[in-house]
Amino acid sequence: MFTSRSIIFVLLSFLASTDACVQCPAKMQVDSINMYIFDTFVDDKITFCIYNGKTSDGSAVYCNYTAKGKIQAGNQSCPRAANVLKDRCS
Repeated sequence: MFTSRSIIFVLLSFLASTDACVQCPAKMQVDSINMYIFDTFVDDKITFCIYNGKTSDGSAVYCNYTAKGKIQAGNQSCPRAANVLKDRCS
């Protein structure tokens, strides 16, 4: 009986710890110009969203989100939160 409980606990722990995916906003406005997602990558549980275009001062447009979808860094026009998908990243 103890072994069965241990196996179930391990399985539930694994399922609870599966990675969620932060979905970068597909479009955002910077300096009244629509910017569209250009590239996305994940490094150490931070999702980097890079957009096509530059700000009026020539800076790249990007937003960094934590694994919970909260903004960590980026352009002031970045949405404060991003969607978090329950499925694993592909």
